[in-house]
Amino acid sequence: MRVQPVEGDAFGDMLIDELGAPGVAEIVERDDGHIFATPAARYVAVGEEWPELDRAAVAACAGRVLDVGAGAGRASLALQQAGVPVLALDTSAGAIAVCGSRGVSDTFHGEVGELANQDQPVWDSVLLLGNNLGLLASPKQAPQFLDALAAVTSHGARIYGRGTDPYRTSDPLHLEYHDRNRTAGRPGGQLRLRVRHRRTATGWFDYWLTSADELVEVLAATPWRLEDLHHSDQQDYLAVLVKR
Repeated sequence: MRVQPVEGDAFGDMLIDELGAPGVAEIVERDDGHIFATPAARYVAVGEEWPELDRAAVAACAGRVLDVGAGAGRASLALQQAGVPVLALDTSAGAIAVCGSRGVSDTFHGEVGELANQDQPVWDSVLLLGNNLGLLASPKQAPQFLDALAAVTSHGARIYGRGTDPYRTSDPLHLEYHDRNRTAGRPGGQLRLRVRHRRTATGWFDYWLTSADELVEVLAATPWRLEDLHHSDQQDYLAVLVKR
């Protein structure tokens, strides 16, 4: 009999293990059965090891910074060391524990929407690194996420979000997934994922990889507009969104 993984904080557990014994792989499972692995070391990498667009995003931050999906806190640590006020936010308790153990001073365990109910300052810059524009989740959920960010940011605030254009691929496995999504009435790049580590798995969650055109379309009904778009190659980009 096949044993299913236990639902839990697999992402946080993975980061804790990487911190204790480097060399861990992050295992991500897509709902069509596709499984891919990447080194967890990227979550604790220092600035010179980051992708060029990540370095550009952090360098562009001004004022108080909200690091959404902070992971192990690599960006928060870099900003903190530069004297920039920053809050590391993640929904993973393990990730927040790792941030703290690595020296990140200010952390928040929870969703962006929960910040509005806290006695917190207003942020001027928001980081969505590590492809975290995917946290838009879906066309239906994206406005709620962006409205929540608008509620905790200053006038003229900017979001620096890393994204991937999912359609710049010739891989039959991905093209088949895009077609499957469209048949179900979803954008081709709307992924259904879970993270696995040892015997644990997170719950399934939506993660939306958008093209630039899809991003502009979903922004139209939100307080944000696309100010700039920087590419490192055909797929990866840094989107700069400004609060209207």
